[in-house]
Amino acid sequence: MTQIVVVSHSHAIAEGTKELLEQMASGVTIVAQGGVDGGIGTSYDHIQSLINELDDDALCFYDIGSAEMNLDLAIEMYEGAQRVVKVDAPIVEGSFTAAVKLSVGASIDDTLDELTQNFG
Repeated sequence: MTQIVVVSHSHAIAEGTKELLEQMASGVTIVAQGGVDGGIGTSYDHIQSLINELDDDALCFYDIGSAEMNLDLAIEMYEGAQRVVKVDAPIVEGSFTAAVKLSVGASIDDTLDELTQNFG
């Protein structure tokens, strides 16, 4: 099943989003990456490590600035066999929509179509 990756500058936002999604869409694996060394920020190395450890396809959501830049670079450098897609949608609303859609058996492409319809 497709996983959801949440990348935020804030550990609390990443973990809070993960907690929400796990409660609302059981059965979908949610991976959170937020903050750097207990503070605000993102790290290419942390995101790259997370992406390289994925064991299934993934839809990746991010919040602002360097989260997007580091996620883009991590996906570009990814050499694994899984499909890893950055999604341009609000981090909470978009990942929530994706998690619910995936939890009822939708494919990654059907989920991406739903996200495009809802968030452009």
